Parts: sequence; C-alpha cells; structure tokens
Amino acid sequence: MLPIKKTTKIHILIIGLIFFTLTILRILWLAYFLPMDEQPYAQDGVWDMGNQALQDDQIFYLNGEWLYYPGALLDGKENITDEDWSSTEGKILTVPFNEKNPITQKYGTYRLKILLNENGTYDQNYAVHIPAIQTASALYVNGKLLGQSGHVGTNADAHKGQAAPYTVYFSADTQEIDLNLQVSNLDTPKDALITKQISFSTAKAMMHKQKIIEISLASISIILIMYALFSILVYLFIYRRKTVFLFTAGFLFPLADELISNDRSILNWLQLDYVWSLKLSNIIYLGASYFFVQFMRILLTKYHSARCFRWLSILYGMSALLIIILPIHWLYFANIIFFILYFVSFISVATLALKEYIDKQRTSAFIVFTVLSTISGILWGLIKTVFILEIPFYPFDYLIALLAFAGYWFKQFYENTQEINVLVADLHKNDRLKDEFLSNSSQRLWDPMNKMITIAQSIYDNPNNTFVVEDKNNLKNLINVGRSMSFTLNDIQDFTRLKEDKLHLHTKNVNIQSAITGVFDLLRFITEGKKIQMNSNIPKTFPYVIADEKRLIQILFNLLHNAIKFTSASFIEISAKVENNMALIHIHDNGLGMDDDVQKFLSIPYGQNNSSEDSIGLGLFVSKQLIELHGGTLQIHSIPNKGSDVFFTLPLADEISNEEDHYSESLIPKTLELKFNKIDEQSTDKKFRILIIDDDPVNLTIIRSIFTLEEYEVATVTSSEKGLELLQNDNWDLVIIDAMLPFISGYALIQMIREQYSVLELPILLLAARNYPEDVYTGFAYGANDYVTKPINSLELKVRGRALIDLKYNINQRLHLETAWLQAQIQPHFLFNTLNTIASLSTIDSDRMIELMHHFGEYLHASFDVKNLQRVVPLQHELELVRSYLYIEQQRFEHLLKIEWDIDENIEIDIPPISLQTLVENAVNHGVLKQENGGTVRILIKDCITYVEISVIDNGVGIDANTLAELLSDLNKHSRGIGLRNTDLRLKRIYNERLIIRSTPNEGTHITFHIPKNKK
Repeated sequence: MLPIKKTTKIHILIIGLIFFTLTILRILWLAYFLPMDEQPYAQDGVWDMGNQALQDDQIFYLNGEWLYYPGALLDGKENITDEDWSSTEGKILTVPFNEKNPITQKYGTYRLKILLNENGTYDQNYAVHIPAIQTASALYVNGKLLGQSGHVGTNADAHKGQAAPYTVYFSADTQEIDLNLQVSNLDTPKDALITKQISFSTAKAMMHKQKIIEISLASISIILIMYALFSILVYLFIYRRKTVFLFTAGFLFPLADELISNDRSILNWLQLDYVWSLKLSNIIYLGASYFFVQFMRILLTKYHSARCFRWLSILYGMSALLIIILPIHWLYFANIIFFILYFVSFISVATLALKEYIDKQRTSAFIVFTVLSTISGILWGLIKTVFILEIPFYPFDYLIALLAFAGYWFKQFYENTQEINVLVADLHKNDRLKDEFLSNSSQRLWDPMNKMITIAQSIYDNPNNTFVVEDKNNLKNLINVGRSMSFTLNDIQDFTRLKEDKLHLHTKNVNIQSAITGVFDLLRFITEGKKIQMNSNIPKTFPYVIADEKRLIQILFNLLHNAIKFTSASFIEISAKVENNMALIHIHDNGLGMDDDVQKFLSIPYGQNNSSEDSIGLGLFVSKQLIELHGGTLQIHSIPNKGSDVFFTLPLADEISNEEDHYSESLIPKTLELKFNKIDEQSTDKKFRILIIDDDPVNLTIIRSIFTLEEYEVATVTSSEKGLELLQNDNWDLVIIDAMLPFISGYALIQMIREQYSVLELPILLLAARNYPEDVYTGFAYGANDYVTKPINSLELKVRGRALIDLKYNINQRLHLETAWLQAQIQPHFLFNTLNTIASLSTIDSDRMIELMHHFGEYLHASFDVKNLQRVVPLQHELELVRSYLYIEQQRFEHLLKIEWDIDENIEIDIPPISLQTLVENAVNHGVLKQENGGTVRILIKDCITYVEISVIDNGVGIDANTLAELLSDLNKHSRGIGLRNTDLRLKRIYNERLIIRSTPNEGTHITFHIPKNKK
C-alpha cells in the first residue's frame, strides 16, 4: 500500500474540519429550535400539559396517540358529546405516523384533546402549525374551522388536493382545547396519513419561529436572485455564452425548490391541480439537482470533461420526461429511481471536486466548500426524513456555498485581472511600437509616393502619349490611389501626434463659410469624374468660430471625402446654426449610409470594414479627436441606403471679436483704396500694382505692410466678388488670393481669372492654410503660379511676390517686342507683288499708279506706327490700315475681290491694334482668293447699346469644324492660324471676349467680336 503524501493528509484534514464545522453549525441551529425541556406525549387522544406552563419562547409538538376515525369527517362541534364520539368507530394512531399500523381508508378525522395547565391563564392566544398533509386537510378548533389545505372530501368530486402547510391562531377560554383534523387523499396511492409533526405554542412563540424562518428564506432568496441577475448582466454586457445561463438556472431552480418546500401554496398562483403541482415541484427539484451538477462541471478545471457528466445529463433528461408522462400513481414509485439519481450525481460531483482539491488545483479549495455544504444539506435532509425531525429552514449551507462560489470567482477575477494587466502592458508596448513603425514608415514613404504621383501625372498630361481609353483610365485610377495613400500618410502622422499630445492648435476667429467653399473646390478637383453636387446653406451673417484654420480644413476634408468615397454620395449639403453658444455644423449626404456594424468602427483607430479595405480607418477618428481638441463633439447618424447626417460643434468667437473683425473689414479696404487713388494721381514712376483678396482683415493688414508704398500700389478686398470687379476694371501685376474665401473659394476664383488671363499675363500667389499635397496640387492645377502657407513669413511672401512680378515684367517686355515686330513686319511676297503692280501700272495708267502708291505709303505708315505697340488703338486708326490694305489687294486682283462696307456713324471706341486687319487679311487670302472666281468680303461695324459689334464676312471656301477647333486651341503648336489665335487671346485678356466664328465649307465664314463700351 502506497504511503499517503503529507500534502494529501493536510487536504483531507482540511476537508474534515470543514465538514465538522458545517455539522456543528447545523446542530446549533437545530438546538435553537428544538425544545430543551421534556415535552408531553399524547395518550388515548389526550395531550396533557397539567404539569407544564406554556412559555412564549417554546414550541411543543403534539406527538403521540391521536384518535383516528376512518371514513368519517367530523368537526367536533359543541352539540356532539363524548358519547357521540364514542359511538363512532375510532382507533388510536401515532402522530407522526409510523408504518407499523397501516390503514386503508382514504379519508378520516384525527382528534386530540389538549389539557392546559390549571394554573395558567386561559385567555391568551395560541397557535397550531399543520404541516403538509397528503393531500387535503381541514383543522377544527373547538368546533370552528380555522384553517385548511385544499378541500377535504369523501369522493373525487368533492376532494381537492393541495398538501400545503398552514398555521392557525386562536384563543381559548377553557382549560380544554379540542382539535379535529379532517384529512383526505384521493390523489395518490398512499393513505390519508400524518407523517410530520404538528406543533403547538403560544401565538407569540409561533410567530417568532416563523419570522426567523421567513427572514432566513427571504435573505437566501434575495441573494440567489442577485446572483441570477448578476449572471444575466454578465451575459448581456460581458460574456455572451450559453454557459452563463447555467449559472442563472443554477440559482433560480434552488430558489424555487426552497420556496415550494416551505409553502406549496405558492403553486396556487399557477391555478394547477394537485397532480401537475406535484409534477412541477418534482421537475423543479430535478432541475435544481441537474443545474448543480452542470454548475460544478463548469467550475472544475481538471475533470471538466469527465464522461460521467454526459451520462448524468442523459439520465436527468430521461427523468424529466418520465415526470411529465407518468401517471401520479407510478410517479410515486419512480421517485425511488430519481432519489438514486440524485444521490449518485451528488456523490460523483463531490468525489471529483474533492479529488481535484487533493490534486492541488489552486482554485478548487472554494469548490470544496460548495460541495461539502451541499453534502451536508443532503445528509441532514435524509436525517430529517428518517427520524421525522422538524428542522426549520437552514440558510447556512446556502450561504457557505454562495460565499465559496463568490470566493472562487473573485480569485478567478483577480488572476484574470493580473493576466490582463500583463497583456495590456504588452499591448501598449506593441501599440507604441506599431505607431512608431507606422510614423517612420509614413515619413519614408512620402518621397517615393510623391515621385510616383508626379511621374504618373506627367505621363497622363503628356499630349504626345497615345493611350487607349482603358489604359488612360487605369492611369488616372493609379494617380487617385496614390493621392488617397498620401491622405492616409497624413492621417498616420496626425494620429501619432495626437496620441503623444504633440499636436497643438493655433486658434483664431475663422469664417466657417470660407473653409467650406475652399474644401468644396478641393474635393471637386480631387474627385474629378464624379458628378457631385455640394451646397452650403450657411448664411453670410453666421458668426465666426474659434478654430485652427488648418485643422478645420482637415476636419471638413476628411468628413466630406469620407461621404464621397465610402458612401458614394452624389449630393452633399452643409448647414449650421447656433446652439448652446456653440456652432452646430450639419453635413447631410444622400449616399449609401452606414449600418451599426460600420459606425462602431468610426471611434476605433485603424478600424476597418469590408467595404473600405483600401483605407486603414484613421480619417474619421482623427477628425473626431481634432473636434474634441477644439472643445466640440462629433455625432454621426446614418441609415443604410438613405444617407448620413454628421453633426459636429465648435466654439463660437466672442461677439466683441466678431464686431472688431467686421469693423476692420469695413475700414481697411476703403482706407487702402483712398491711399491707392492718391498714389495713382501723385505717382510718376512705375509702381507695381498688387491686388490682395482675403476675408481676414488682419491678414490684409499684415500683407499690406510687407509691400512698401514706395515700390507697390496695393489694393485689398475681402470677397471674391469685389476682386473680380477690380480685375475687370484695372490692370494688375500680381494677385494674392487666400485659398479659403466665403461663397467663391480662392481655387474657384483662380479658375475664373485663368479664363481671361494666362499664367504669364497675370501671376497669382496662393495663400494656403496647409502645405499638404492635395492643397498645393489643387492650387497649381487651377492656375496658381506659386503658393505661401500660413502663418505668413514676411520675407518669403515678399521674395516670392517680387519674383513673380519680375518674371511677368520680363516676359511681357520680350513678348511686347516680339508682338511689335510681328505686327510691323510685311510679308515679302505681298511687298514684291505690290511693287510689281505699281511698275506695271506706270506704263498703262499713271493715275492709278499714283493712287496705288499713295495707299501703299499709308499702309506702310500705319504698319510701322508706334501706336501699334499700345494695348488698344482708336477704331479709325485700325480702319485706315484696313482700307489701305484692301485698296492694294483690289488693284492687284481687280474683279476677283469685292469689298462691302457697313459701318455705323459716330462710333468712338478703341480696339486691339491689327486685330480687324488680321481678320480681313484672313478672309481675303484664305477665303475668297482660294476660289477660282474670287468672292466678296463684307465688313460690318454696328453700334449696340453696351458694345460695338465688329464682323468680317466672306463667301469663300470656308473652314471645316475640325480645322476651326484646331486653330483656336491652346494646344495648337503649328504656325497655321496664328493670327486668329493671337487676336482671340488678346480679346479674351483685354475684354474677356472671344472670337465668334461660324463657317461652312464652300459657303463662307462669319467672324464676329464685341468691344464693350465701358472698357478702356
């Protein structure tokens, strides 16, 4: 035989001490309720207390010989004498009943006469407690019905079983108390027997005992309900597994079993008959046993998968089925099988738990307490049944089991917490390493990413490359993917700064309309090819907000770009209102929306959804963090297939600050315009003219101070509309534009300016709030020459501005000289042909020769006139040149060229030099003279209300549509049509007008342009 280890001996000793402690507690509880004095014993139906007095702290049991009258239901009323009782056949039965003297009658009456102490008082209150008697009973005291369980009857129709305990209270004014207890059992195979003790005491003693029982039962009930609720909450919010329901059932089934065991009248709420009440109570007890077994199986770690648990589950299932289908007569015999099942299952679980504890499982000590308290309860239940003891409800087994269970889970929680803390520390470390890796990687990826985008864009923009449509679209998609990647790299860097608290805001009063319109134009350019309608309904009077302008643009860009890219929105609308002293900005789109699963990722960094696999999920998270850093909040409400609504708040600027801004805005432009006019009048030297457009009066003041009045004439405006008005009326050497302007953004304004002025004719310097590639690239794409980021560096702004002005001035000087030479030169063949015509006329017609020489001299004089170097010349000067040219051509070609004039009188207007002459020359040489029979050139000049219309019409060979489009195209690199294109560009630059050309092959050409009367 192997020796027992020392640790095993210790464990066995601990088990013995625990069980011994539980037994001592049970004995003390029993001793508290059992009477200490010797109690009377009933003899021949009389229970005599003549030698004892009733005490208010003592319970007596009416054990002994009762008179039993089988087959008779007697109530013991006063008019029935002892002789009447004696005439009824009765017998002596022991209560509680033992099986030595069986009876076969299903109903009858038990009678007992109580003789009180002669020296006691008779007017005090008494109490009798009737236990659960199978299956109906009624108690008559001194001939009065005081309590009953069910309905006692002599047949099945009159009988109604219940088997519930009850207590009656009464007072007696005599020494004798006559108890008559009617019983009937027509439900079960057993006879109408009293198998439990009937207790008698003063009312005060009985109430005290029941109060203790009720308090104990209520306490355990509350504890079990709390545990059950706790397990439900764990399932709902922490651990969604079906095993959690085992704990819930494991608490509720024992609770129901104890409540029914102490008071079966609870089942009356269900309106069930005795048979189904009995079956329900058996199922509840079976469930309590089953869930205890499963409960222990979960707690066991080493023997969690023991085979016996599977067989026990099968047996418990079969037992539940038998309880439901078996008749009540068979069910009583089947209870023996159920008892064996209960006993075997409890012993099996207890054995495994004790074995696990002996095997040194760390957490099994608490399981031992649970098992031993359960074994204690089972053993005492057997003792109570065998020895017919009246043991009140004992709560300590439950308390110890529950405390042990709580200790087990607390220890598990502690160990899990320690493990989680270690894992969290590792996660924090790995998270930090991950952030460092992403940050370093994003910085390293910047340069190759920009190079890739630049190379791809240059290939895409190269007109000499010939791609099929599909390849060009793929290249465009490649560029867009690269830009999206650049956005992601920006988000990674900002996210890292936010986590390390290295991102600081530079707040100021910001016009929210300016930021929104600027972001709209950014998105329109980036999402080229998508038809997206973006509207802002924010009124002009909406107050300023306190924000970092750079970060505000980033917030709006991320939110709007997310709506376009990931929800396929085609319509976006932004509105704003003031709420609780905060600006509430509302972004609504009609995209696909987001379901709850997608929305939950928005507040998680690197949160992804299957629908957005090309993003790492940082844009919205960074926006949320930036908004909160400003002191605002972000909320998103979205319904799938119906769109999304994004709400975020920003603090409002102080009203005083707003008033100061508006005051400055109203004063600064006027002051500067006054100074500008004075300078214009007094200035004699060349000063470069600069137009600054910015909605921030402070920026206007700063920029104006950078450009000295000795070298520059500066005008400032605070809106795009005013800027366009000044651009139409005056000439400027440099325009400085803020990217974020209200209603018409800086990007849109640049695009509008480029429709009239090329990048060489009018340089534009963009003020960008950020130096992000998307901002800079968008600015250059719309036509900016250069950019400066805010906050403004005075030296950088001045140097960049002066460089653009010098570049424009030098280029204009070169172009001016080249244009003058082109305008003044005469084609050699035209000169030779004219001289030959003069020579031939000298021998034929000297008068015509003299007239031709006169017009030829006027033509040469007009061609070399210094006025042609000016921006515009009087219309009459241009007409003199045209008339001289046409006279010479008519003398040369005679009947092949016909000229028609239609000119209104008293027209005084200036036009670009050699503009009309170019059109007429084109009509003659490339129109009518290309035909064998020549043709007619018609010149019309009409005085309209707001403009003068000049037209040159010929009936020559005409121009086909493709050739015409090529002639006026900016991409035309050939010398053909240079006169038309040059005239068209000068009209566009000076008047924002274009040549209107209508031509039909073999029918002729009609060219028209308008000269506004208010343009000088």
